[in-house]
Amino acid sequence: MTFFGLAAVNDLQPGEKAERALSRWKDLLFSVFAFPFVVVLFWTIFAYDRELVYPASIDAFFPPWINHAMHTLVLPVLLGEVLVQPHTYPQMSHALAALAAVGVAYLSIVWVYLTVGVWVYPLLGHFSTAGLLGFFFFNMAVVTLLYLLGDRLNSQIW
Repeated sequence: MTFFGLAAVNDLQPGEKAERALSRWKDLLFSVFAFPFVVVLFWTIFAYDRELVYPASIDAFFPPWINHAMHTLVLPVLLGEVLVQPHTYPQMSHALAALAAVGVAYLSIVWVYLTVGVWVYPLLGHFSTAGLLGFFFFNMAVVTLLYLLGDRLNSQIW
């Protein structure tokens, strides 16, 4: 959502200097945060055991179309973006720093558990402390691989 808002502002913003700065931020957001990690991880776990990430009891509050809007629709939109708009991918060190910052921020879901006693994703309740660390490191590796895939795909198309 942030990426597409920034892209719209970039298109409306007058001035070459401001446009370049917004374009760099837009490219960073797209390349590091928008590429389809959520789609891949969510649907992989959902296919294995739905109850681990999106329990059936949630359907009473969030109908299936909302689930698909959050976890499926983003993929064709992002692939469309790759096909119609070239992006300048940031240096690997900058991308990894941004990914690490988001990964650390995402660990706030552990704070939710410690505060409320409920895991945001039921899957996390099945892990030991070492298992949680391994799961988070695995996710960071997948995100990094998706960044590299996006960079390669962007290079091949543009």
